Amino acid sequence: MAYHSIQGLAHGRLDLLNQLRTFLVTTTGWTLHDDQSADPQPYFVFKSHGESGAEDVYLQFRISTTSGRIHVAAFQYWNATAHTGINEASHTSYTYLRVEDSADFIFWLFADLDHVFVVTKLVSTYYGHYSGLLKRFWSGAVALTQAAATAGSGMVLQVNDATVVTPGQDYVIKDDAGIERVRVSAIDTAVTPNTITVETLVRDYASGAKIGEDPQPVINSYYNAPGTFYAVNKFDGWTSASGQQGRCGAANGGLQGETDPEMRYGTTILFPWLASMSGSAAYQELRGELIEIFSVGGGNVASEDTIQIGTDSYRVFNLTTGGWCAVKE
Repeated sequence: MAYHSIQGLAHGRLDLLNQLRTFLVTTTGWTLHDDQSADPQPYFVFKSHGESGAEDVYLQFRISTTSGRIHVAAFQYWNATAHTGINEASHTSYTYLRVEDSADFIFWLFADLDHVFVVTKLVSTYYGHYSGLLKRFWSGAVALTQAAATAGSGMVLQVNDATVVTPGQDYVIKDDAGIERVRVSAIDTAVTPNTITVETLVRDYASGAKIGEDPQPVINSYYNAPGTFYAVNKFDGWTSASGQQGRCGAANGGLQGETDPEMRYGTTILFPWLASMSGSAAYQELRGELIEIFSVGGGNVASEDTIQIGTDSYRVFNLTTGGWCAVKE
């Protein structure tokens, strides 16, 4: 599916929730994985396999018990029958869309099958929220297990393609129930199916489990993105809903005020927003970039202006805390 964006007017937060459902499912091509619109706290869970068709993205948008919020949570997996999620990434105090309960407000939605970025305007303040995949710096290639795997040492796993891993290197294995870091000790590409030998497997995994460098770089941001976010996992798995903390930083070197305005021709410079894992030093790494969101200076633009680059248009917002951003339309 292609990239899509809309601007609209919401008559309160429930109306925005319903318009978000229409936009993601009908326009953008996400799957409505769990429809709980009749719940006392109405919510939807949206599922996507990404633009590549090989990803796993589960996002829940729910009317919060706190006024002025639509709570957002990301999951490693969501069981639509039991209405429960596995390995959540969220925080009740921070991961939400900033909205009005019943009053009208303007919003913008930007999405493809990899991510969704929501901007709301309350009076004269703009709030942004990012959820979904990162444009990862690590490989997205995965090997799929061809049979169930049991925990143990020196375990040989049947996979569809063992060439995506290298002996002596560490990788992440995940299915719909668990995730962990494993070291590959050997591969065999001469047999069918191929095999991968891992030194230790802590838990059992179902057939179809994925093994790769970064098989699920899904994040869920604060209400005032770009800024702090929580990831579904880090390089060695999941610990708690808020245990995989990261943050975004603009790759502008603090020079955006000097590059915009660009004195020679008055151009506006777009800088990527980088996403890194923070917290303890053991988990710090540069993970990737936000998709189609860029930092700009505010010298040549005002909020809601557009910047044209070739055939692409970018909408500018001065987001609270996040600062000046340009988002592809």
